[in-house]
Amino acid sequence: MTRNDIKAVFLDAGNTLFTEKVSRPELFQQIAVAHGGNSPDLAHVTTVLDRAREELPSTWEGHFRYSLAWFRAYNERVLAELGVPEPSLEAACEQLGTLFRDPKSYRLFDDAREVLAEMSQMGIQIGVVSNWSEVLPDLMDDLGLTEFVSFIVTSADLKAEKPERAIFERALFRAGVPAAEAVHVGNHFEQDVRGALNAGMRAVWIDRGSEGVTDREGVPVVQDLRGFLNLLVAAVSVRS
Repeated sequence: MTRNDIKAVFLDAGNTLFTEKVSRPELFQQIAVAHGGNSPDLAHVTTVLDRAREELPSTWEGHFRYSLAWFRAYNERVLAELGVPEPSLEAACEQLGTLFRDPKSYRLFDDAREVLAEMSQMGIQIGVVSNWSEVLPDLMDDLGLTEFVSFIVTSADLKAEKPERAIFERALFRAGVPAAEAVHVGNHFEQDVRGALNAGMRAVWIDRGSEGVTDREGVPVVQDLRGFLNLLVAAVSVRS
């Protein structure tokens, strides 16, 4: 990040601001077993999850990927493959959906609120851009994050997902800034970094296991949100 005219910061949500207390494969495994399914190893569960996402159309019966209705079809498919009998699928899906909507299923990263508060005090406009269901605003509110955020753009509402340009362009429209004056921060290199760059924005990659790594393909790499804030403070200091 060498420019010093940053006016807006867009952040991914999951695994950037907060993360699941129990990993998604573990959660699916637990729910499947509780409802009569089998107990495959987590590597197999991960394979089933990935395959279902790849094979299920982005629009399912009129519902876009990551919407609650789309997730219902996705969850049912995964749980069925994990051996949950058909009479138990509805209850298993209901339990899974409830857990994914429950703020108690997530934990904030230690620096999330602190960094958002400091950026807000700096006069930086903050938006959240996430491949998530329409419940994300309520979830973030329950996690105590919305007081710092100007807007939230979800793929379920927009019917476009990262890395597509449309979702970043909507965020730029909501912020009222040109792409050159915004930076997007996220943990997924293809969706967050390449998506933002393709939309003409700058990007920073959060890789929490990246000790000693400072860039990838010319994009800054940080270990956490505090590392990003340090980059941002340096840029604003130069501008001031």
